Amino acid sequence: MEGKESICKILRSLGDVQMSMNRDLLLEYITGAQSKEITHRGLDNTENYGCGDDKDEDYWMMAIDKAIEMGLVKARSEGLALMAKGKKFLKKPTSVELNDEEEEEQVGTIEGLVGEVLSDGTSIQSAPKVTKPTTSQRKMALIQAIDRHVALDDFANNHGMDFEEVMDDVENIIASGTKLDLHYFGLEVLGEEAMNELFEYYDEAATDNLEKAIDEYGDVYSTEELRIGRILWRTNKL
Repeated sequence: MEGKESICKILRSLGDVQMSMNRDLLLEYITGAQSKEITHRGLDNTENYGCGDDKDEDYWMMAIDKAIEMGLVKARSEGLALMAKGKKFLKKPTSVELNDEEEEEQVGTIEGLVGEVLSDGTSIQSAPKVTKPTTSQRKMALIQAIDRHVALDDFANNHGMDFEEVMDDVENIIASGTKLDLHYFGLEVLGEEAMNELFEYYDEAATDNLEKAIDEYGDVYSTEELRIGRILWRTNKL
C-alpha cells in the first residue's frame, strides 16, 4: 500500500514535538491516545496530535519501522530522532511501499482439500490460507508477552521461533527506544549476582560488542547468557 502520507505524518510529528520520543510515546501521539505522559507533556495540544487516529498501532509500528529503515528516522537510546534525510523527504515526498513482505507469506497449507471430498461427502472448493504474522504484529505480541512476564524461551516455543530470533526482535525493539522490563527473565536465567557482574562489565567496557564480552567472560558464561546480559544492560539504559 502507498505509505507516503503516513511517513510524512511520522516525520511531522517528530518535528512538531521537538523532544525525545520513544516508539511507545510516538504511537500514542499519532493515534491520539490520552495517556498520562501525553497529557503531562502537553502533547495533546500540539498540531499533529492524533493525526493518524484512522489506523491502528500495528500499522503505525510498521510505518515507523519503514521510516527507520529508510534512514529518515534514527533510533537512539534516548528515543527516536528526525534525521536530515527525513527533513528533506518532508520537503519533497516520494512514493513509499508499506506492504510487509511477510504479510502474504504462507506458513501452513491444507493439502489435498481443493476440489476433493471430505469423509462426510462435503466438497471443498477452496482452502483458507494460513498467513504468517507481520513483523510488527510479532513484535507487539512479544512486548505484550514481556509485560505478562512470559519467559522468552517459552515465547519462542509458543510461536515456532528460534530463541535467537526472539533475542533479535528484543534487541530491535530496544533499539527503537521502547523500554522493556526483562528483570524477571534475567533473574530466571542469570540470577542477581551474575546480572550485577555483567552490568558492571558493560558499564566499564569501551564497547558492548558481544565478541569482546565472550573474550572476557566466555569461560564463565555461555554466549547466550552474555547476550541476555547485554540485552538487560541496554534496556536499563533507556
